[in-house]
Amino acid sequence: MIWHIARKEFTEITRDGRFLWTALVIMLLLIVSLGVGAQRYSEDRALREAATSEARQQWLTQGAQGPHTAGHYGVYAFKPATPLALFDPGYNDYTGTIQYLEAHRENQAGYKPASDSTALQRFGDLSGAMVLQMLVPLLIILLCFGMVSGEREDGTWRQLLSIGVKRQTLVAGKATGAVLAVGAVLLPALIAGGIAAAMMAGSGDVHEMIDFPSKVVTLLLLYLVFFAIFVCLALTVSIYAKSSGGALTGLIGFWIVAGLLIPRVATDVGKRVYPTPSAFEVQAAIEAGREKGPHAHEPNHPNYKAFSAEMLEKYNVDKVEDLPYNFLGLALQRDEEVGFAVFDKEYGGVRRLYEQQDKVQQYLSLISPFIAIKNLSAALSGTDVAFSNDFSEAGEGYRRNMIRVLNEDLMKNAKGLSNYSAEWSYKTDKKLWSRVPPFDFDPPGIATILGRNIFSIVVLLAWLAASLALLRRAALRARIDS
Repeated sequence: MIWHIARKEFTEITRDGRFLWTALVIMLLLIVSLGVGAQRYSEDRALREAATSEARQQWLTQGAQGPHTAGHYGVYAFKPATPLALFDPGYNDYTGTIQYLEAHRENQAGYKPASDSTALQRFGDLSGAMVLQMLVPLLIILLCFGMVSGEREDGTWRQLLSIGVKRQTLVAGKATGAVLAVGAVLLPALIAGGIAAAMMAGSGDVHEMIDFPSKVVTLLLLYLVFFAIFVCLALTVSIYAKSSGGALTGLIGFWIVAGLLIPRVATDVGKRVYPTPSAFEVQAAIEAGREKGPHAHEPNHPNYKAFSAEMLEKYNVDKVEDLPYNFLGLALQRDEEVGFAVFDKEYGGVRRLYEQQDKVQQYLSLISPFIAIKNLSAALSGTDVAFSNDFSEAGEGYRRNMIRVLNEDLMKNAKGLSNYSAEWSYKTDKKLWSRVPPFDFDPPGIATILGRNIFSIVVLLAWLAASLALLRRAALRARIDS
């Protein structure tokens, strides 16, 4: 019986001109957004690969110079784009994509595409994720708001119940019909998008294929849960509402509040509860912390003299030129190690504040499923803030190893030279540069991603369970007349 009702609902829905036009617009928007996303991803990947290759060549062909000079010359690391970014760009436009790695400094990833776009361009951004997160729930509302209230107004609801059809069976059939209609609209575009993403992933870096099939399947399942929530909520409201107009008004109101207002409020609340220091304050704290280092370039600084005396005593020699290692290399590495602790403390503190802000958003997903699906979609697409933090941390780890290799070369091969000679007379070449491997970043696997977002998953499933329970309760108590 449920299947017969579902087929009837599906047939009626797909014959409705209003549905056809609305569905056509949404399907076209989805196809266009996926096409634009695929083109952008392809262009970004080509630029990134070219820039990565050029940066590596510049490093290897920089010529003969001192290791410390090479450390200041530095290298660039480029954040990879995952294939699913063509579907959900997430926070990519608002987090840095290029990280400059040099001696003495932990630079944060820079070049945020959003900073180069106008307000109108940012408002007009369209993605497959935005279509699924905002427009498809609206389509479901338009499909379901009158499924029960409309039939009750027309008198057909009483007729169906009078011939012995159970309320729960009617509601289950209508829900199934709505899901089939939505699936008929979305499935072709989603299959095409998935194939395009798989082709791009297969033709790119091997890292892009990490858990790719399981990420796609998980993403589809989570969106199905999200859509099922709205089908259940829309039918519940349709059952309880006194009129179809009232049902539509209530559902549109929920869509506006939960989809547009609460996510914005959640962001603002997070910033107010856990405010972050300004860039100036962070930099001032870093400079203050680094004052504890040996000041390798300042022979008259008390810290320099203290470190020099420490090394002379440790190795039982009278002057720095007699040390078993070059003193400048030792001092530079000590400076770096002092900086490591300072950077970890200050930047780590800022990251923890951002994590707390994100937790506030997650808690508010208890009253808005839009927040939960947005977080999960961006995480699985590799476009969330956590992915950007992973990249920055990998870049900093690479920088520390690079500077250590350079300083150790100076320590071992400039032994016996004065600081001035070690910095300006001692030179090395490609043999040392090639000992610094190319930057390589492994994106997090699906287990890591799901572990980080377990709260959002639980919240989304809780929304589904609650909406199913509400629908079941409403079906059992559905009125016969308006």
